Amino acid sequence: MGLYKKRRSPYWWMTYMADGEQVFESTGTTSKSLATRIWRKRENEVASGKFKLDWPGERIAFEEMCKEFEKSHFAAISENTIKGYQAYLKHLKAFFGEHVLTRITAKLVEEYRDHRRQQPSIRRKGRTLKGATVNRELECLTCLLDLAAQRKYIPENPARAVKHFNELRERPAKQMLTLEQENRILSVAPPYLRVGIILLVQTGGRTYTEGFRLRWDQVDWTNRLIHFGNDVKTPGSSEPLPLTDLAFRVLQKWKDESRSDSPYIFPSLRKPGAPVGTVKTTWHSTLKRAGVPHFPIYNLRHAFCTRLSWVAPDAVIERAMRHTSPETKRIYQLSMVEQVREAMEKANERVYGGRVTVH
Repeated sequence: MGLYKKRRSPYWWMTYMADGEQVFESTGTTSKSLATRIWRKRENEVASGKFKLDWPGERIAFEEMCKEFEKSHFAAISENTIKGYQAYLKHLKAFFGEHVLTRITAKLVEEYRDHRRQQPSIRRKGRTLKGATVNRELECLTCLLDLAAQRKYIPENPARAVKHFNELRERPAKQMLTLEQENRILSVAPPYLRVGIILLVQTGGRTYTEGFRLRWDQVDWTNRLIHFGNDVKTPGSSEPLPLTDLAFRVLQKWKDESRSDSPYIFPSLRKPGAPVGTVKTTWHSTLKRAGVPHFPIYNLRHAFCTRLSWVAPDAVIERAMRHTSPETKRIYQLSMVEQVREAMEKANERVYGGRVTVH
């Protein structure tokens, strides 16, 4: 085993043992030092199990792997998450569909990433797809190829070597919702949206699954709680959500005034028996009438977390937000300028006392 020269070939050849067979392969170079490095690398791959003569992935097309991924992965995730994955897979299959798994390299994944980034956005006319959208598709691809690597169809996952787009550059700066802005929004919002805003600000619920798609039978009027059952994102999210006195009174009045037979707190006007589908258009026009710069309605969850952090310890915030990690609250806390200033003044008081340090 080693390097050797072959008649009528300008390149160095190498020979090594793999799967009990002796393999003869060209290094593709005339440099002996480079050929030596290639040969040693191949032997290391054989020793570590990253090289085989015949990987199953050489016969498995990407579309076949997508079906296997769906059977393996979809059983453990929610219906909404499945819809998201199906949308990602549609674009992935359009690009990788005819390739066998072993032909999918990091370079090819990078080509897909750059290709998708240049595609026109359907919702934002005149713009291309957001980096965040492409990142979600890359994450789906990574998950799929992880499964292929786990089942020994391919030696390793090439998607893991591909860098994602920096999403922070595309996101608008988050700003804290002031009480004055909140009052202006509520004064011009339609009744159902007004109730929804108060509910989200007072509970920190997620916009749809824990807000506009709630049913009346989820409200515990006796204990002033909202129950979510098991149809939630994480186990921690199934914890009952307490209602403040304000949220309870608003919800109670809404029930008395709505006089609807719908099982949903916010029924759809277009589809009887179904909840409100989306509030994006109404939310956008409401902010415009209120003279408030646009921000996603989901940021009301951020406002809830920030306000609660002014008065409550981390353990209470984690429970109120139903997070699985105490570090997650940092994502949701918005401007803490005044709280930081107050803490710094207390530090100055302890260090300097009443002494004047600037003349």
